Amino acid sequence: MIEAGTVILMGVFAAMAIHARLLRQAVIYLAVFSLLAAFLYVLYAAPELAVAEAVIGSGLVTLLYLAALKRNREYTIALLAEGHRYRLSDAYINYMDRTRAIQEIRHFFELRELESQLVFTSITLNEALADPRFSLILLEERDGIAAYGSSDSYVMDELELVFLMHGGESGVRFIRYTPGDTEQDV
Repeated sequence: MIEAGTVILMGVFAAMAIHARLLRQAVIYLAVFSLLAAFLYVLYAAPELAVAEAVIGSGLVTLLYLAALKRNREYTIALLAEGHRYRLSDAYINYMDRTRAIQEIRHFFELRELESQLVFTSITLNEALADPRFSLILLEERDGIAAYGSSDSYVMDELELVFLMHGGESGVRFIRYTPGDTEQDV
């Protein structure tokens, strides 16, 4: 009976790890899964395996995953529809997602193994500039895209350099701002 309950709990924590929205939560769920496996080894009279699973599986591996995740920087890219909710239709999102500039930005982050998230939103530019969650803010203009980035971001420097090397055909204009400064003139 205890074995069956342990196996069911292992299944629950495995499913929670798969469906976790945050990677750190998934790592913690996997650590609990590993501890349950160690408990199962104890029930089956395999104490050496239980100790190895507890120390390596739930201890060392969890610490390594958490250390790796701490180094991983997530870049949230806001694509503004400038207050026009109708522009956030599926057709508009698919169109913008296929533009050359957006594809080049995604490719830039993939090459550097940086995790990027593209968020489509209808907030205003000033609201986006004041929001600390956004690392890069893109605003569609008549003649291309304006990219707003932090003035002290090395990623912004490198991204601008990549676009300069490719030439101006992508139509991206880079604008620097100071995060936290509510008196931006844009």
